[in-house]
Amino acid sequence: MSEHGEHDVTRLIVAWRGGDEAAREQLMERVYANVRAIAAQSLRRMPNATLSATDLAHEALIRMLGTDADWENRKHFFHVAAQATRQVLVDAARKRLADKRGGGAERIDIDDVRDLASPESDAELLRVDSALKDLSGADTRRAQMIELVYFGGLSRAEVAAALAVSEGTVDRDLRLARAWLKTALSA
Repeated sequence: MSEHGEHDVTRLIVAWRGGDEAAREQLMERVYANVRAIAAQSLRRMPNATLSATDLAHEALIRMLGTDADWENRKHFFHVAAQATRQVLVDAARKRLADKRGGGAERIDIDDVRDLASPESDAELLRVDSALKDLSGADTRRAQMIELVYFGGLSRAEVAAALAVSEGTVDRDLRLARAWLKTALSA
């Protein structure tokens, strides 16, 4: 999205927060394609997912609209979108596991995983989610970076802008976060 588009989204968020329902509708139209792209990217990493990108985007938007989140700007909005997308995927995985007989957790070897956010099973997605929660307790910024990249579809530059850090910091923090998650998932 261009800088002008970013300012327009920020303006719509401010108007919506001020009670302008028309701004809410314009905002949803403007960001739907982005949220659907985030959903599609997340689903490509999850071969066992049963949701479509459209279903995932709709559910994520519904969750976002159902919260009392006070979005500050476009960057904050897409951070919330990444969190909502992650939560929809995790909830769907939990439901599928609950529906399966004996769908208990299994030991996951991180070396067998193609990508930290490409779980090949529902149990693995739940372990990744739990590890991200633990990482968030230890280092919130690094957990946010993982979430923005893998569940939000943001580039390094977009993550750097969203978190007001340099791209070098993003690279370093992502390396450290991946190492931390690898250790946590192999335990």
